[in-house]
Amino acid sequence: MEYTHSEGPWVETAVQLVVRKPDLDADLVSRALSLPPTSVRRPGNGHQGPASSQDGLWTLQVHDRMPGGISDQLRTLLDLVEPHSSALTRLAAQGHDIHVDLFGFVGRGATFVLPPEVVQRAAALRVPVTVTTSVSDR
Repeated sequence: MEYTHSEGPWVETAVQLVVRKPDLDADLVSRALSLPPTSVRRPGNGHQGPASSQDGLWTLQVHDRMPGGISDQLRTLLDLVEPHSSALTRLAAQGHDIHVDLFGFVGRGATFVLPPEVVQRAAALRVPVTVTTSVSDR
């Protein structure tokens, strides 16, 4: 039996800035960053599961399809967030957990590439970057 392997890009990608805190005040985060969230989850909110799932979340997501895929989405998010990097630092100092998440549906051989300048810009924010995947067996 012969197996072939081919690489392809991630699909249905999204990039988001995530701000999390047990007693999150979403309005305070919006004011501090001078940006509106794409979604907010209030603390508690009846979520079952570990304590972290009870935390409040403030997210700013870029989900639009772009020619450069996830790297263009990250560039767009960075364009929005970089001018407010000092506010991110202040929020982190106040106990907010902040990270940038790269998300996509992946299959066997799925890849993505981030140009060095995009990685450098993301690193300059001084917040962790996480990668989250979803695998579909369709």
